[in-house]
Amino acid sequence: MKFIIRFLIKIATVIILCLALPKIGINVSYQDDIIIAIKVAIVLTILNSFLKPILKVISLPITCLTIGLFSLVITAAMVMLTSYFVAGFNVGGWLNALVFGLGFSLITSAVEKFIVDED
Repeated sequence: MKFIIRFLIKIATVIILCLALPKIGINVSYQDDIIIAIKVAIVLTILNSFLKPILKVISLPITCLTIGLFSLVITAAMVMLTSYFVAGFNVGGWLNALVFGLGFSLITSAVEKFIVDED
């Protein structure tokens, strides 16, 4: 049950961020927007779960030299990869990808902390 709630939170976060950020968007009809938001949530979750930890370990020296700021580049890269894999999801550039990635991470972790992890 918690998995379904977390997944719905991620889908809602993708939709909210696409509406809030003007350069990031899903540019198809309204019915397809929800399907694309589901695809974005799935792909972004998979990339953040499997590829991001590998990249963080590989880039540990660079991250230490930049006092942790290189992890923001990795976050933006995950969103750019999601944009590449999901047709219909467009990100206007690295800065927009960074804002989307940070917003996605902060909103989902905060909402999951209050809703899912209350047990």
